[in-house]
Amino acid sequence: MKKIAIAAAAAAIALTATVYAAPYYTLHQIKTALAERDASALSSHVDFPALRDSVKLQMNGAMADSIRAVGASDNPFAAMGQAVAGAMLGKIIDTMVTPAGVMAMVNQSALGQSGEAHAGKTQSTDAAPARPGYSAGYTAWDKFAIGSAVNAEGSGGALVLQRHGLWRWKLGAIELESGVRSAIATRPDQ
Repeated sequence: MKKIAIAAAAAAIALTATVYAAPYYTLHQIKTALAERDASALSSHVDFPALRDSVKLQMNGAMADSIRAVGASDNPFAAMGQAVAGAMLGKIIDTMVTPAGVMAMVNQSALGQSGEAHAGKTQSTDAAPARPGYSAGYTAWDKFAIGSAVNAEGSGGALVLQRHGLWRWKLGAIELESGVRSAIATRPDQ
């Protein structure tokens, strides 16, 4: 009886450890696909419909903030313009969020940056190249965020993996940096 209880406890610990480590393994697979420039391997870890919806929602929110910032929220033409721009933006995002587009977006994140980003800085030949800063961790039971280093304004973007089953994780959202959102909301031509 005691051996069965020990075996059951060991199995439960092993199961819990593999469930906990699953998004870290997916992160490793994404980084490997980036290093090998393999868009099809990367796309197997992407939930395209959820990713498109995430980007559309953020861009539409930025447009609404832009209209509020200009004080045109009570203007009926502004609402009509936002609806037309939202429809056009949706088509643009649908076109951009493809395996090659996601490869380019993720390459621009902290995961895809290499020592080349620091090439402008002088380094001695003995010093190891600076590694890009990012953090990774659970934000909820079914969400795992990989965030870029926080910038001077105190904000950074994030790639969000979402749980699909018990062990499988897929990239389902990209949280844009607040600097990107505010640049959309307050364009210089306004």
